[in-house]
Amino acid sequence: MKKSNNTNNHSLHPLNRHFKGYDFDLLTTANPLLTPFVFQNKYGNQTINFHLPQAVKALNQALLYQHHSIQFWDIPENYLCPPIPGRLDYIHHIADLLQQKNNNKIPFGNNIYGLDIGMGDNCIYPMTFRISMVFCRI
Repeated sequence: MKKSNNTNNHSLHPLNRHFKGYDFDLLTTANPLLTPFVFQNKYGNQTINFHLPQAVKALNQALLYQHHSIQFWDIPENYLCPPIPGRLDYIHHIADLLQQKNNNKIPFGNNIYGLDIGMGDNCIYPMTFRISMVFCRI
């Protein structure tokens, strides 16, 4: 396997599954449309150009398939397409806040609800949110 995008992405939450980077070999197998966007940067790491919406969309599709078994996800051209790892960070930070109010334990179960106002048409949060919490879309 080639080197990943980064070896410690300190901009992501430490519990984020993408904290140590991406396995682009695995992700390009999950979504071959990602392949033309993957390149080796000057540090020898595989990455994509996160400024290209088509590259981010292909990465999101691969991540959704690989980690959540979502076989089809699409958004119209020119729609905002934020990378999923950053969206997952919000969920980790919410869990951190809930943990502070729950005897230092992250709560799990069907009695935890989230309300996201203005989540948008791409529905990333409810698709990536664990079954332990319920998200309502407004």
